[in-house]
Amino acid sequence: MQAGTGLELVLNAAEGALQIVVTEDERLLCVQEWHKADRATEILAPALAEICSTLGIAPTAFRRIACVRGPGSFTGIRLVLTTAAALRRVGQARLAGLDYMQALATSAVLQRNLFYGTPVWVLTHARRNLVHCQPFMSYGPQIPAQPAEPVDLCSPQEALRRLEAARHNPLPEGTAPHRYAHVCGSGLARNAEVFADLAGMRMVVAPEQTDILALPRLVCPDSASLCLLARHGDYFDADIDPLYVRPCDAVENLPQLAPRMGMTGDFALAALDSMLERTPQSEI
Repeated sequence: MQAGTGLELVLNAAEGALQIVVTEDERLLCVQEWHKADRATEILAPALAEICSTLGIAPTAFRRIACVRGPGSFTGIRLVLTTAAALRRVGQARLAGLDYMQALATSAVLQRNLFYGTPVWVLTHARRNLVHCQPFMSYGPQIPAQPAEPVDLCSPQEALRRLEAARHNPLPEGTAPHRYAHVCGSGLARNAEVFADLAGMRMVVAPEQTDILALPRLVCPDSASLCLLARHGDYFDADIDPLYVRPCDAVENLPQLAPRMGMTGDFALAALDSMLERTPQSEI
């Protein structure tokens, strides 16, 4: 039986940045961040090849590959999951899917040294007038932040209403009588007009209520949080399913696009349903 985690690769391209982390037995070997989201597809493979060459390892040598599976950019999610699937087929790696919202919440916990019981809300941009919204709870800096509810898709106004309502939630047992709820993610900056008054919510109204502290600059998970999630990940000898949450724009727009290809909208939707239900003929 092999000791330790061995060579591990962590990939994220869910939103805004392409992140590549390599560790060996939890010892950090390499971190790269490329803030060129529109070029991640052309960057990832050459970057991985250069990293492996520099470190003197083969791409087939990774024992574990952890990939952020969403929610976020459809293209970025597919890119890292497909890369991981290819490496699994030619090597010995087992794969784990990481949650992007949890990575951001865990980043807030680590960067702010948040103690047990501190609420962390993550709001990320989904598309115009929509955000991914999810509350988490800190369990301290050694454990990833844990979700309090499933991720949801809602308007920025609804997310703000939930934040305000959460101020009156009961405190978890064992926590201090008063604490901040931290809020982070791209949904804040992308909807600045909606969340402009968050700072005003920091005024203490009553000891049993929660003040809200916005972290608008925390829009990308840090490498320490990705490594922590990877350490606690569930690894399998199988490909990772993506977590998209929001509907695909191309599918929603298919009835309008179909006439350009000489089809009716109904025919195009029926053809898509047929292809999605078809049994794959190959693993690849």
